[in-house]
Amino acid sequence: MEVLGYNGSGVIGMVIAREHVKALIDRLTDEQVHALWVILNCMAWPTEKVTPEEAAEIEEGFAEIDAGRGVKAGDVWKELDI
Repeated sequence: MEVLGYNGSGVIGMVIAREHVKALIDRLTDEQVHALWVILNCMAWPTEKVTPEEAAEIEEGFAEIDAGRGVKAGDVWKELDI
């Protein structure tokens, strides 16, 4: 997998090996691993359909964000010590 990174001199392309990702996971706390598991599980198994009720809740959430009542991801990560 190639991603863009910043090395101080400019943006460069980097190849990320699975072994490197696995090594990073080994450095995480149990709570961080659990949070990552939730994210990866959704990415690996995206088969569930959204019900009309869930779609309405999602739209309600977007409306709250648009109204300025959202929660910043950084605040959540800080609270979860991620």
